[in-house]
Amino acid sequence: METTERQHYWLPVPDRTGFKWHRHAFRGKYWDGRASDTSVCGKPCAMAKPSELDWFQSPTCPDCTELLIAEQSDTGSTEQPRTASPEQSDTGSAEGEQ
Repeated sequence: METTERQHYWLPVPDRTGFKWHRHAFRGKYWDGRASDTSVCGKPCAMAKPSELDWFQSPTCPDCTELLIAEQSDTGSTEQPRTASPEQSDTGSAEGEQ
């Protein structure tokens, strides 16, 4: 039986030039100080402690995001978004009042 590590963390990492950074997802609970790892999207990444500016300026990797969303959808998550049922038409909001 194949299991997928469900926990992941995000970390801004530089590209090969060191000038452009992206926030990638990695398997595990947290970054343990390792020098390199492979991101969820399959890119080998050099890792270092990011600054606050790195977190702020680094765009999130869309490939990592899409893969994690697909994995969550495949697990058959029973948690569904809450929507109002027809019986609960009186929500107390001014939107439904006339």
